[in-house]
Amino acid sequence: MNRFEGFRRWAWSILVVSAMAFALGACSGDDGKDGVDGVDGQDGAPAPVPDPIDAAIEMAQVESCNTCHGDAGAYHQAEYDMYQEDDNPNTLSMTFDDLDVVAAAGGGFDLTLDLSITKNGAPYIDPIGASPSFDSLSIYIAEYDSATGEFYNSAGGFAFGLSASNAASNGDGSYTLTQNVPVDPTAFGGGAIMGRLVDGLLDTEDDNYAPSEGRRVQMYADNAAASWPIGDMATFESAANVEACQACHGTPYRKHGNSPGVVAGAPDFTYCRGCHNDTANGGHAEWQQEQDDAFTWATDGLPGATPEQTARWAYQRTLLNDVHMSHAMHLPYPQSMATCNTCHEGKLAQVLDNSNFTWETCQSCHVIEGIDSWPDDGTGDEEKYYQTHRAPAFDYLWQRGPDLTFHDVVANPDCQGCHGAGISKEFSEYHNGFDEHIYDDTGQRYSDLYTVSIDSVSMAGDLMTVAFSGDPAIVPELLVSFYGWDSKHYIVGSHERDSNDVDCPHDRRPGCNAEYEPESSGGGANPLFTEDAASVPGAWIVHFDTTQWQLYKTDDIPTLIADGVVTKAEVSLTPALTLGGLDVALEAVSDTFDIAANAIIADYFADANEIVDIDKCNACHDDMGVLPVHDGSGRFGDGVQVCRACHTTTFPGSHMEMQSRSIDSYVHAIHSFQPFDLGDVDPADPVEVKRTNAHMKHKFPFFTALACEGCHVDDFVAGEVRYNVPDQSQSMPGVLASSDDIPDRNVGLYPEEVTGPASRACGSCHRAVMINKDQAGDLASFNAHTDAFGTYVENDSDDAILFGIVDKIMSWFE
Repeated sequence: MNRFEGFRRWAWSILVVSAMAFALGACSGDDGKDGVDGVDGQDGAPAPVPDPIDAAIEMAQVESCNTCHGDAGAYHQAEYDMYQEDDNPNTLSMTFDDLDVVAAAGGGFDLTLDLSITKNGAPYIDPIGASPSFDSLSIYIAEYDSATGEFYNSAGGFAFGLSASNAASNGDGSYTLTQNVPVDPTAFGGGAIMGRLVDGLLDTEDDNYAPSEGRRVQMYADNAAASWPIGDMATFESAANVEACQACHGTPYRKHGNSPGVVAGAPDFTYCRGCHNDTANGGHAEWQQEQDDAFTWATDGLPGATPEQTARWAYQRTLLNDVHMSHAMHLPYPQSMATCNTCHEGKLAQVLDNSNFTWETCQSCHVIEGIDSWPDDGTGDEEKYYQTHRAPAFDYLWQRGPDLTFHDVVANPDCQGCHGAGISKEFSEYHNGFDEHIYDDTGQRYSDLYTVSIDSVSMAGDLMTVAFSGDPAIVPELLVSFYGWDSKHYIVGSHERDSNDVDCPHDRRPGCNAEYEPESSGGGANPLFTEDAASVPGAWIVHFDTTQWQLYKTDDIPTLIADGVVTKAEVSLTPALTLGGLDVALEAVSDTFDIAANAIIADYFADANEIVDIDKCNACHDDMGVLPVHDGSGRFGDGVQVCRACHTTTFPGSHMEMQSRSIDSYVHAIHSFQPFDLGDVDPADPVEVKRTNAHMKHKFPFFTALACEGCHVDDFVAGEVRYNVPDQSQSMPGVLASSDDIPDRNVGLYPEEVTGPASRACGSCHRAVMINKDQAGDLASFNAHTDAFGTYVENDSDDAILFGIVDKIMSWFE
């Protein structure tokens, strides 16, 4: 019986005693005479002062979010589904029917294009009759030279749409467009006229930003495209794959949410090349400045650049340049640009041919100087403005080798003079197309070549024994976490340190956690674990004494098991391997252990019952284990249950204000582009300030955070999508971090708050947007709403309120 049940029984007893006393008084006789005055009683004891901890716990209640917002996840995804052709019943289609070009008397050429539009398979007839009423139709002309393989933009380029001045509806779903253009496109040796039609602007969060604030995304419910090939386009094939864009940006791929990468009748990316061609000047020199001279970028921008800088940042607006520069220099690209294979799979020989070893190719990823932006130069210090996962500056690379001060790519950009003449290395010797931390020289993943497996888990009394195996060169780390109340979250995660003052070798702080590297493989001693005498590298056997884990926030593990709070444990292996002095990324494995059954069980919030598809994470990140925060370890790969070993609901988001460290809160906030450690941004450092502001303007790569299935499993369980408002019986309450104290910000100061699973997980996205936009009123209203229809209670420094609320709420679902 817990203390809340005891309180209810005590209250009931008092009520019964009071009722009996009243009944006895009513039945006694009365002779009508006043009795003798009684003696004055003693003063009563002062009323008890309520325990503030108990009072705070008493305020907590089960969230009712599901009542009004039960299908919020499906609602968000439905808006995104309107954008996807396969899920949109109101699709447009467009065809180009005829093209005629004649010399115009006033100069140039009159281009007449007949096109047809249908909607839902029927002719789309403009109700106005003067011009089509859809949102936008844009037509680009891409000119291709098969001899050079380049795209040109004759006479400075031209693009046009439909308007009352140049188009007419024929009343049957066909339209005739007449446009004066400077050159005759039918005289091109190759190319295409490309058209894009969009209608029904979608209500996504991207529209909250004005174009002046950096909005580059518009998404529509209806999308159509058409092409009219000119000359011979059969010799052209893009060196990049549209499927690679789709992996991160969704299917079908449309740049900015509306510009198609694939148009029937034309090679892939032809529509893009109507703008991104080999003769137009590039319009984003600031991307290079951002990495080459960050301080000037943040203070004066391009007007502050020197003539020499301006000259070397000039570039052509090719698809290669704009894609490479935006991903390598400006966007928070989530993997290494060294993995050319991500976008050029199956075409690496073509891409890395030495003919491409030109300054234009190199400049598309690397800047020259990188002023104050170099990685570790061997002294252990990084330059002030260095950012991980950026291609290092050439000055840094050249100075790390022999005396290569003769490089002057501004005066002599001819890389082929040495690198194509047998004097210096060829292109493929510098780049094999793969991230060296993830792949070997042949392109095989190290995680496929070096694996570990959990062979058995058993428990005898309070002692757990785990046998696991793998390549003897691997150093595996065993993690043991414990689920609370059969939910999907741990009441005690393996990363939680205990109250012992013993220094564990694998941790620099007092206390030990349930994470252990076998000493036979070079790991350090941990008093919670002993390695079996029969254990050897490659076939390890480890014993975990749960009685030795002296937890300070909850009861010890044996007590939690005896009380029924814990019935299952998650046993995980995170392998590490160093090859040639380089840490490589391996894959974790994990199994759920049923304590009562003394057996491993399948699909416990994993595999068939998982909510997040790990393959979707790796589609963008390649391998989460190489992220800087993960130290190149194998703490990723076999489901979110491995992530939860650290990312539990019972810790605040240490780097994310007003968020929980819970994996759902953390990931939602990160992909809503809430900055890490906002309170640590130095307001006197213009680079930190501008980078932070730019970060908050970025978008989830599916162009909207409403694309829940960008990460989540996209099937149904019991008629419900898996990413709807969480079932409180399966998702524990948690604690949100306090707000950062930031001068001159509208959002005020908030202490640590305990809240329910919907506010913690779903609310993470909403809080991130409000934090980024400094919407103090909206945030206060959101918190008040959470308080009224769930739990929003200030935590105490010892977490007694947090764990009291977790115990109270979750015990109702036992």
